[in-house]
Amino acid sequence: MANHTDSLIPLDINANECEVDVKYHPPKERGPEIRNSDEYDAVPTPHNGMIFGSEDEVRSYYSKYANQVGFGVMTRTSRKVADGKIGYFILACSREGFRRNSRRNPIRSVPSRKQKCEARINVSLCKDGFYRIQTVTLNHNHELSPGQIKLNVDIDTRAKRKLDPEDQTEEQMNKSFRSLVVGNGVYDNVMLCPNDCGNYIRSGGRLIGVDGDGNALYKYFMRMQEQDCNFFYVLDLDDYLCVRNVFWADARSRAAYKSFGDVVTLDTTYVSDQYKLPLVSFVGVNHHGQSILFGCGLMSCRDTKSFVWLLQSWLHCMYGVSPKGIITDECKALLNAIKTVFPFARHRWCLWHIMKKFPEKLGQHADYKLLSCRLQTAIYDALAPNEFEMNWKTTMKEFGLEDNEWLNELCLERHRWVPIFVKSEFWAGMSTIQHGEIMHSFFDGYVGCQTTLKQFLDAYDNALQARAEKEFEADFRSFCITLCCATKSPFERQFQTAYTHAKFLEVQREFVGKADCNMVVVHDEGSVCRYNVIEDVMVEGKPKDVSYGVIFDRVNCDVKCACHMFEFKGIICRHSLAVLSQERVKEIPCKYVLDRWRSNLKRRHVYVRTSYTVRQLKPRMERFDLLCKQFDSVAEIAAEFEETSAFVSNTLCDLKEKLEAWASHMRNSPEAAAPISCAINGAS
Repeated sequence: MANHTDSLIPLDINANECEVDVKYHPPKERGPEIRNSDEYDAVPTPHNGMIFGSEDEVRSYYSKYANQVGFGVMTRTSRKVADGKIGYFILACSREGFRRNSRRNPIRSVPSRKQKCEARINVSLCKDGFYRIQTVTLNHNHELSPGQIKLNVDIDTRAKRKLDPEDQTEEQMNKSFRSLVVGNGVYDNVMLCPNDCGNYIRSGGRLIGVDGDGNALYKYFMRMQEQDCNFFYVLDLDDYLCVRNVFWADARSRAAYKSFGDVVTLDTTYVSDQYKLPLVSFVGVNHHGQSILFGCGLMSCRDTKSFVWLLQSWLHCMYGVSPKGIITDECKALLNAIKTVFPFARHRWCLWHIMKKFPEKLGQHADYKLLSCRLQTAIYDALAPNEFEMNWKTTMKEFGLEDNEWLNELCLERHRWVPIFVKSEFWAGMSTIQHGEIMHSFFDGYVGCQTTLKQFLDAYDNALQARAEKEFEADFRSFCITLCCATKSPFERQFQTAYTHAKFLEVQREFVGKADCNMVVVHDEGSVCRYNVIEDVMVEGKPKDVSYGVIFDRVNCDVKCACHMFEFKGIICRHSLAVLSQERVKEIPCKYVLDRWRSNLKRRHVYVRTSYTVRQLKPRMERFDLLCKQFDSVAEIAAEFEETSAFVSNTLCDLKEKLEAWASHMRNSPEAAAPISCAINGAS
């Protein structure tokens, strides 16, 4: 069979449309007469005497010519020479030959594709090692379909294909056809044998779309496009139009990415032999710290090419905006793909995944219990990079693990997973321990070891609706209910009015913990002051003092703590709060009150209509859709002239200011919130 072509790059994706055009591109030719032609150049008509460097180049050239003219290709016959090379072969039109009557079922309604077509090329191996076309027959006795995507199946009839399409039962043919996802109808004349499916699986791929799953996926995509005009999906097909990889995202996920796409986790847990469903999910956290979905994929295997295709498809879907940070497991193929697609994004590994492997990798050690304790101390308690490196090296030497290959590789990549190396960057509160819980909980209860694709698609909307409802309830409570402050600090009241409940509770814990901090001035010169903040903590039931260095700049009101909590989570730490109080700062600077956690900001994704829309939000979404249509009609008229366009723009600016003031008054009105409160209580 022909080698699988790489469909990673030639995917024509329009990020603003919901339909995706997937084009088949055969391998690039390198023969003397066509070596300079690219994938879109016209292929010359074959003629006697054409020379090629290899058998593959002949097949590639004739396959592309057939696609250009509009017919399928098959290997009619081939013969090997003494050294094992193919010395002679014939490439013929796939409609060559005639229909064979089945002995078991001579009367059938299955149509025949054979029409005794004589179009072919005869190719021989020359003494100089090149392949030469000896004879050419161009005429076909059937209609051709130039410009359409066709499947050129390269099959050796003597060895690779023992079951002719006409000898298949109708059930076998339907099963083969169901393994294709025919989203745009251009593959309706394609036939794929069960033997071909088996060859695909044995070659290392994992077939997607068998046992009715392909049909379910196709129906799901069609249904989603009817309900959601911004639904996005893309398919990666192999040479035989078998689904290799899939990616999709609905309009709400795409809109949510604009607000919360700074940090993304890529969960590949289910792409393993333990699960029937090779599911990949892109997940972030919203302003409540809840998981939110940015898209899903299905992967046939975990190689670099597949991951590159998946990440590129996701990037197109998200309007070309790269995340600032990506969290994955320690997969080397995924590491290479991220370097290719997101070269400027921060990339770290999930510590939860790594710690989960310690019992498996080191459980046989005689002193594993003590070893595990020492490793956790080195990983979690280090306050500086050199402290981790010293403790790690000491532990390796003490337990005789200097030559452990797995641990040595982890140490070389320590900047990707050890907390002290990653805490200085923003990761949106996805802590090294909680991250594993986030990755595994989004589809918790919806995906198991035996879950099929069809079963997952049936429950997919329910999973997303449950998440959307939790976000709506958290939004409402953060808006309508005020949590009490734990202290009398004016700083705490700032966060009380600004943040969502979940994030305010995180800040509140820091205000309470500030009481356990004692400060010592280490250095005070000019506008910069250095403090040593000593915190009283309990470790395994015993009191312990932990010291953190804090630097405060009085001019810019900058505060920086060695614990890096604000840089890592976006939550100001108790040590910084203690220093700000000591310096008699009257108000927390705005730079330490992140918009990402604010409760009063309106995010666009809550207005997006989907198949799993929250019931209480439907009236708002309907009003939003109606206004958008009306604004479009106004824009069509105003855009005709510069004067009318400027008039509408200025009018909208004035209208926006008035609406914001009016809406603010409506939000603060108890009468406006009462109906929503009743709806929430009734749903609960």
